[in-house]
Amino acid sequence: MASDSSDSESENIDISNLLVPGSNSKNIKDKITLNTVNSDKTVLINTEEKPKSKPGNKSLSNFELLGLSQNLAKSTFHRGYKQPTPVQRKTIPVIISKRDVVAMARTGSGKTAAYMLPILHRLYAHKQQVGIRCVIIVPNRELAIQVYNEAIYFIKGSSSNLRVGLIVGGDSLESQFNLLLTQNPDIVIATPGRLLHVSVEMKLSFSLLEILCFDEADRLFELGFGVQLTELINVFPKTRQTLLFSATMPESLVGFINLGLVDPFFVRLDTELKLSENLSMSFFSIQEQYRDASFMYLLDKIGNDKQTIVFCSTKYTVEYLHLLVSKFGYKAAYIYGSLDQTARQIQMNLFRKNLVKILIVTDLAARGIDIPILDYVINYNFIDNTKIFVHRVGRVARAGRSGWAYSLLTPDELPYLIDLKLFLGRQLVYGEGKDIDYRSKLIIGSLSTDLTYNEASSIEGYLKVDSVLENARIGSNNSMMKYRKSRIAPSASSFKEAKALVSSKAINYPNPLFTSSQNETQISMINSISGYKPNQTIFEQGLRGNKLIADPARLAIVQFRRKNSDFIENSKRNKQLSTKTSEVQPEKSFADDEYYIPHRKPDADTEKGYALLKGNTFAEQAQNAMVSLTNDDNFSKPINKKVLRWDSKKKNFVQGLGIGSDNKKLITTESGVKLPASYKTDAFKDYLKKSKLPNVQVGQIETPGSSNNYENKKRVKGFHTKISAPKHIDSKHVNYEKIMKKRKLSGPSDGSKTNSGSQGIETKFNANDGRKPKNELLTAEKIRKNRALYKSRYSKSNNKPKSKPKK
Repeated sequence: MASDSSDSESENIDISNLLVPGSNSKNIKDKITLNTVNSDKTVLINTEEKPKSKPGNKSLSNFELLGLSQNLAKSTFHRGYKQPTPVQRKTIPVIISKRDVVAMARTGSGKTAAYMLPILHRLYAHKQQVGIRCVIIVPNRELAIQVYNEAIYFIKGSSSNLRVGLIVGGDSLESQFNLLLTQNPDIVIATPGRLLHVSVEMKLSFSLLEILCFDEADRLFELGFGVQLTELINVFPKTRQTLLFSATMPESLVGFINLGLVDPFFVRLDTELKLSENLSMSFFSIQEQYRDASFMYLLDKIGNDKQTIVFCSTKYTVEYLHLLVSKFGYKAAYIYGSLDQTARQIQMNLFRKNLVKILIVTDLAARGIDIPILDYVINYNFIDNTKIFVHRVGRVARAGRSGWAYSLLTPDELPYLIDLKLFLGRQLVYGEGKDIDYRSKLIIGSLSTDLTYNEASSIEGYLKVDSVLENARIGSNNSMMKYRKSRIAPSASSFKEAKALVSSKAINYPNPLFTSSQNETQISMINSISGYKPNQTIFEQGLRGNKLIADPARLAIVQFRRKNSDFIENSKRNKQLSTKTSEVQPEKSFADDEYYIPHRKPDADTEKGYALLKGNTFAEQAQNAMVSLTNDDNFSKPINKKVLRWDSKKKNFVQGLGIGSDNKKLITTESGVKLPASYKTDAFKDYLKKSKLPNVQVGQIETPGSSNNYENKKRVKGFHTKISAPKHIDSKHVNYEKIMKKRKLSGPSDGSKTNSGSQGIETKFNANDGRKPKNELLTAEKIRKNRALYKSRYSKSNNKPKSKPKK
């Protein structure tokens, strides 16, 4: 078994030495190799021993040693992969062996290629039999488009004829009906909602499905996706291979039990690192009223030549920031969930093509999207979930590049920073000191109001003269009020630590990233003044000079102190004891290093952060309080119908969930899941009538023209010279003999002399059918004959010629 450090150092090890041990055997033998995924997990991988290469034969590449074909290995080289990443080395051979896989690796580690390459290797080539062979489900449209482009690149690079289809929300249903009917895709990349809609409309059969893959699996199985996934998984065949990939995956697979995983291969890499070692992070403590000014100050420091992505909590905040940055002269793109699909693609392309430098998004773009040469991430609103933070900052420092992540925090968001500290296992350092490591520690400090004064005054001026910007800010503030009520509550210990942090005023130290020595001196002086406590009481203040007034006041204070002397002394003594006990540390813990069993797992905070359902929100707590004895195969637990809900129309509390009321009709699928009636309309029937296409069933042989349909060429070059077989002529036809004579002159009917690409089929016009092609060039004799004919006609006619004769 390899040591615990083998995973971290695996990138520097030649993979050929690991997978191909030296051997004199000429035959290929099966070999079982032990790979340590975690310190306490050992798995088996079936690999093959490479035979000795003969002289003159090229040695196999690193990707070929994993079991991939030569063409796929070449496509990875052209894509820029020199060596497989750790997650690719551990998962590709297992996926090829048709085993279920659950894999977790940090962002930017090549997870998309880790499942895409073995899928393409297994499917190999397009089948003429109608049916989807692989489904890849992703949580959002942007990630689906990215995975689709990655698949197309590998397919073209490997010269394969596999077909890929994209089914996401926002596109027309008719185009997706046409995709499945005419193009017969082997691989479908889809979002769960639209895939369910299309499958219910068309009554799709997935009987030929071989592979089911979930990218960002933990997000898909969190609260809100239960109904769609329950119905889809009931439709998929049980014999499929299931793959789960994500950057944050819990060690316990209880949340995925309904997937029907069979002996899954579990991989968790970089559980201690979690973030890229090339990522630098800095946290800025601010007040809420200075959030906009601090944000604009950070943009000014970054400059207009670096690509930056800004994360917000609500779409109204995205719209407000888009207007705000435009006032300061920055060009920005923006994306949020309810934005039209065409607009989302336009905005993303503007940022990808480097036409704008700033992309303002909600957490929609935090999952899986790879934007090349992204330099900075700014968290305008801090997160309430540690997993979301990992995905947010994981957009930078990918594939060996370096990057920065800036986060703005108000005092009410500090408990979430404490949760993040426990999850990452990093030290929280306040903004003081010189030797500060932004890559291995969490550096927090304040942004002085002197630094953001210019931005604050400019924003105030813009708000006074621009009513649109002012209304957008009001909408953003209102949305944030609702967001704060619905976000996950941090742990109680994090609340206590954050409260102590605020009272100690340690977060008031300036952040060393943008602070000079003069600012440090100024802020330290302000902190010392704010902590000053006078020796005199309120009664003694200003009464030293006048004895007539001072004596009675002093006498009253002395009498009060004598009367309560015991209480005062006990308070002082308890305070001194608490201070001393806090300073004194035990020399040695009572716990035995070898035999002591702690009541809490060492990585409990990490697993809590990776958990699918944390139970902190009201919705999760309400669901956990209910018991179900019948509906035990659904992801989302049924809610009690007797629970009261507020009806906005009746202005009263009513029973039920509102599902099915107010003309919201439901349909029941074959698996018994109830879906809104909007999932089943006559859209597919109307499309069949309009397009006049046959409803091809799964298992049939596709039509001959489907390859042309897949190329999506409506009017290809030479469309008017359509290749078609000759029609059958009845022997009693009037012109039967004349038609048969013409066909005989045209050429043999067996199709031996036909155009390229039309073997066995006669063409309407054939260059080798015995007829001379039409020649547009006239000989001298032909020209003389034309002139003579023209003169004879001219002499017999009284009309003037309309055109000159050809010369």
